[in-house]
Formats: sequence, structure tokens, C-alpha cells
Amino acid sequence: MFLTLAAGKSLSFRSFTYSLVILLFCASLSCREHLVDAPLANQTPKTALWLYPQTEIRPGVSKEQLYWWGEDPDGVVRGYLFGFRIVSLSVTSPPSPDTMRYDWTAATDTTILFPLDTLFRRFAFTVRAVDNTFGGLPEHAAVRISPFPYWDVNDNGVFDSGDMRLDGLPGAMDPAGRTLTFPVVNSPPTVSFVPNPLDPTIPQKQPDTTFTAVTFSWTASDPDGNNTLRSYRIALNDTSDPSSWFPLSLRDSLITLVVPRSRSDAAAPQPGAQVQADVYSGSFLTRRLLGQIGGLRLDAQNMLIVQVRDVAGQYSQPITMPSGTDRWFVKRPRGRLLIVNDYINSDGDLALSTYLRNLANIPPPAQFSQVDILNIGAGLSASDKNLGKAGPFTPPFVDPALIQTFLLYDYIFWYTDQFPSLATAQLSLFTYMQNGGKVLFSTTFQSGLDPRAAFKDFAPIDSISSAPFTPRPAPGDTRIPVNYRVYADSSGAGAIYPQLAFIVPNPPAPFHFVFMRPIYRRSDARYIYHLQPDTANSPPRYIGMPNIAAVDGQRTIVFVGLPLHLLDNTVYGNPLGLQAFFNRVFTQEFNPLHKVNRAKF
Repeated sequence: MFLTLAAGKSLSFRSFTYSLVILLFCASLSCREHLVDAPLANQTPKTALWLYPQTEIRPGVSKEQLYWWGEDPDGVVRGYLFGFRIVSLSVTSPPSPDTMRYDWTAATDTTILFPLDTLFRRFAFTVRAVDNTFGGLPEHAAVRISPFPYWDVNDNGVFDSGDMRLDGLPGAMDPAGRTLTFPVVNSPPTVSFVPNPLDPTIPQKQPDTTFTAVTFSWTASDPDGNNTLRSYRIALNDTSDPSSWFPLSLRDSLITLVVPRSRSDAAAPQPGAQVQADVYSGSFLTRRLLGQIGGLRLDAQNMLIVQVRDVAGQYSQPITMPSGTDRWFVKRPRGRLLIVNDYINSDGDLALSTYLRNLANIPPPAQFSQVDILNIGAGLSASDKNLGKAGPFTPPFVDPALIQTFLLYDYIFWYTDQFPSLATAQLSLFTYMQNGGKVLFSTTFQSGLDPRAAFKDFAPIDSISSAPFTPRPAPGDTRIPVNYRVYADSSGAGAIYPQLAFIVPNPPAPFHFVFMRPIYRRSDARYIYHLQPDTANSPPRYIGMPNIAAVDGQRTIVFVGLPLHLLDNTVYGNPLGLQAFFNRVFTQEFNPLHKVNRAKF
């Protein structure tokens, strides 16, 4: 059919096209005679699995990072099925029949935590590649192969309503998969005390000395996964007797030990006498009494020991508080009144001695001759207090430790300077009063600002004057002349307080440097004192007769906005000085028969 073209001649386009069509038609007839209509069957993928980092498999922790991949000779890999089972010996293949539970994933790696509940166990991990002839499943869908492949939607191990058969899965997955056996040795857990909640940059530790209420908190971890942790246990001082351990659940990691007054008062008088402490879990308002632990030593050094246990029954190394050179001395409470010393000014010794002397003389005799003192201002500077820092004798957990400490006493006398520890007072005093406690609070105010509204939470005042001290006259002042009188408010007949007056300082000076600001009472409260007019200066430095003290309507707190130790003037005040004021507060304003109902605690 091919034509040879002579030189200078040309074949017409029509003739050439006709010849080409005939040629192609003949060729197609020839090829069709050899076609066989028999497509190849789908070929299943192959799977590879390895451990990261690539090392020999040897006894290790229950947390492993695994990688895999798949290859499909006639398509692409859609995803993977992976799972594990407990085995007694090393194996290299899935069980037959395959009763494993698999997870579906499109990923090529996982970090797996084998659920170890004994000191040693072997786990066989299997992964199977699945090709694109299978449509896929949601990530981490539970899949079972036996008795037939199905999506176990409710993951209960039984094919039931709502589950979905996967009839196309056997032809799409690697029938053998890849299996590795991991020998796993239990790793012991660890426990540690949490940082100081008042300053998370420093470790938690107890004050050098506490009374019989103290709070501890800790946390635990396990290299095999925190889900393998099971319980805690604590002991006091000595663990040689196994019965000295007190078991705790995992949720009980904030623990308060409290010795009720009835128990400590009845204990033998010698230092080191041992008593049982009540064990509470949680904050004060959420507290749960868990039982009693023995071995707490009164008027002696103590130590708390903590351990955590995992599901394999292995305990952590014990931790102790105190540790190193620290100490924890537990002081037996003795009086009905706790003095909270929050005062760091230079006349601090004068303040405390003035209070102790006048309290000791309150009738009936010896009612307050013995009081306890908690010095929360020790170790702090004025700058520290202004920044709201807590001192080394403030319990790290104000709630519940300080609240429970206060409830060991019927009365609290809190005296402070121009930088009161408001955060500590705010977290403790309101709850103390709500549970039967009575409070006398003495302070001054460098600033009338109260950004946390702390005073409103516990004091019988609505606000403090924040007006500047200049120009004069101003609502408040920083200098109060000696012998100035503090007059009792006479608006409530029969409820009049004794007159007080400023003492002459030693060495003598014409006035006291005091931040005096008027207070404005809460609606349920009444004023009990106001300062005399400024007659020593012309024009006066402050306006009128500022109100400086109030008592709340429930008669649970007496609040004085001046340093009480400066008001012990027996000439210009009253013949008994501050003793008369203390007597009025503790035996008349507060019922002298009042006691905190400690049956609740």
C-alpha cells in the first residue's frame, strides 16, 4: 500500500489519508486477537515496625515510642490497625484466632503506655497496614477481627446494636502484620512536695514552729505513666512499726493534721508527749475527716514522711518534711487567746510588753495571764510587707492551716503596723469568725486604698479615707500630739468604752508619728471611738473628730485604726489605761463565757 513518490511528483492529501486509515484498521484487528480479559487480584500491603530509638529490645519502662510504615504493591496504604496484648513468652505474630482489640489510625507512630500492674510483664505489639480498597474509619476507632471484622463502636468487645461489620477489611489488610514483644520492668514512682503556694519560686516548708494544726501538700509521678499511681501513705516521726503508716487515696494530696484542744490539753505535760492528730483532706470549706494518725509529739520536734505506691505495689523513696537542717517544732497551745504579732516598727518590743502586761490584769484573775503568740511579721521588712510578702512563720497554706490554728483559740488579737498582712487576714479571719471566733484588730493605714477589698471581707468598715494628708487641714494626719484623747462614742447608752489617750514616748517627744485615717463603718456596725479635735495646732492639721474604731453588729470583731499600745495613758485616758479597754472588749463586748464550738472541727 505504500507508494513511492517520484522526484518532482506529490501524492494528493486525500489519497494519503485514505491509506493511513486502512493501515491502522488492519493493525487493530491484528492486536485484538491477542487480548485476554483477566484483571489481577488486589495484593495486600506489607508492614514494617521499629522501636525509637533503634536499639535492641530489652527490659525497659512501660512508655515506648513506636514507628511503622506500610507498602502496597498495587495501590496506596490507607491506614493502620495497631494493638497490644499480654504474653508469657516472646512472640512474632498475632494470636490465632486474632482476639486483639485494634485502634485505627492514619498516623505512622505512637507513644504507648503499657498498663503495667506487676513488677515485670511482656507485651506483644502488633500493627497491620490497610490499603486503599478499604474506605477507612475515624481516628482511634476500635476494631476487632474475630469472629469477623467489625467496628466496635461502643468498644465493649461484643458485636451488638450500633456496631458495623467490615467485610472488606480482610482483603485490604496485611494478613500477618508485624509483631514485636516488649519485656517491661516496673519503674518506681516518685513523690515531691509542691512549691510554697505563697511564693512558688521557693520550696514548701513548714514554719520553724507551729501549733497543733499544720498543712502539707505533695504531688507524684511515674515513668510508666501517672495512671499507674494508686495511693499515698504518711507517717509521723517513726516508720519502724508498719501500723504507723496512714493510707491515703490519690486525691488526698492536701492534708491537714489537727490536734483538738481537748486532746492536747489532756495530754501528759512533759515535752514530747505523743497524741493522735485528726487527718483532714482539702481546704477548710471542703475538708473531709479521714481518720487519725498517731505519733505527733507536743512541745518537740516532728517529721512527716510521705510515700506513693503504684499499681505494681512498688513504693517510692520516702520524702520528709522537714529535711536537711530545717526543723518543725510543734508547740502545745495553752491560752484561750492567740496574739498575732504583725508589727515590725521599731517600738515592737514596747507594743508586745504593753499588751501582755495589760491582758494579764484583766479580771477574773489570770484569765489572760497565759496567752500564745504567733509572730507573722518576723523576718519581714516594711518593703516586704508593702509588697504583700508573707513571713517565715506564716503557714504556707493559710487555708486551711492558719484557719485551723485560729480555731484552737476563742479569741484572736491581731495587731499590725501601717502595712497589715491583708492577704493573710483576708483568707483566715472571716472564716474564723464565721465559725465562732472573736477578733480584736488594731492597725494604721499608710494608704486608704484597699484594691483587694480585704478589709471589707472581715472588718466592720465600708472604707477608709484615702484623701491626701495635705493641704491642711486634712481628714487624716501623720502626727498625733502626746496626751491627745481618744473619746468613746456615747451614742449607744450602756455600750460606752473607757476613754483612752496617747502616751508620752520614751525618750520624750511632742508627738507620735502615726498614719491616722478616718474609717467609715459598715451599715450594721457602730462607732466606738473618735479622736479629739486638733487643738495643738492653728490652723488644725486634721478636720474635726475622726472616727477611728468600730464594732460589727454581731459583736464578733472590734476594729481600731490606731496602734493600741500608744493609748496606755493612765493620766489623760483612764486610771487603768489599756487594761480597761481590754476588759471592755473581752469580758463585755465579747461574752466572757464564749468558746469556739470545737466539736465541729
